[in-house]
Amino acid sequence: MISADNLSFFLEVARRNRLTLAGQALGVDHTTVARRIAKLESDLGARLFDRSSQGWFLTGAGDRLLVHAEAIEDALAAAGNIAKQSDASLAGSVRIVTPDGFGAFLLAPALGPIREKHPNLTLEIMTASQKSSFSTREFDVAVVLHEPAQRAVWTDTLFHYTLALYASREYLESHAPIRSAEDLHDHTLIFYVDEALDSDPLGIMEEILPGHTAAIQINNIAGHWRATAAGLGIAPLPRYIGDRDASLVRVLPDEVEVTRTYFLVVPRGLLRLPRVRAAVELLRTLARDQAGAG
Repeated sequence: MISADNLSFFLEVARRNRLTLAGQALGVDHTTVARRIAKLESDLGARLFDRSSQGWFLTGAGDRLLVHAEAIEDALAAAGNIAKQSDASLAGSVRIVTPDGFGAFLLAPALGPIREKHPNLTLEIMTASQKSSFSTREFDVAVVLHEPAQRAVWTDTLFHYTLALYASREYLESHAPIRSAEDLHDHTLIFYVDEALDSDPLGIMEEILPGHTAAIQINNIAGHWRATAAGLGIAPLPRYIGDRDASLVRVLPDEVEVTRTYFLVVPRGLLRLPRVRAAVELLRTLARDQAGAG
């Protein structure tokens, strides 16, 4: 029979990738950790970790066990809270992968309620401006611009958002007037680095101004925003960034506006974990607030 105690050793090694670090977290030496892992592998009849000089990393069997081990961990934590007659506070960690604008400008400022309710829950926010190559073992919840086709994940539409062109007042006052998209050829545009951008939904420059290359290329949207606010040029920005900055002005508001969609993605094996459900609810609340804000 599998020991729940041995599963706790398994979880620490899976999270820290080294026996010494897992032992420190558990208050035992590394030989004890190795012995517990060996016993668990013997009980299961499967190798759970690949050992190398870089650390211990999950095998396919270990990856499959991880989902169940974390579910047991969450259930034991919830049971302990019930016994103490306290609110069910979650522990462990949740990794949320998002596009850079969403993670920095929407998700990060919205973490307050989940942190207040679950102070022992570690929230890992990873952002990227490109199409993500993350495998399902590298995230718990993801927000993406492409609706994935994999059957291994559950997906749902989170919300639609729009991008528009923005510039600072100072830039517009000191440069030639912009009456149509063709006039943009005479202006400095700010966007992502061409060679680093492989996400079709972000490739909006061809929709706005076909054949034109941005003169200032930055690999994250915070850089676009700051460069635009500094008066360096014109950038496509999500309206949830541009409209909230009083120093920026929309350019060609009646002509240029592009709609995109954020999709919510969760590996199917993680859907029942309470900490993952808490993260999903956080994102759904954020989406409702965003829809209410117009």
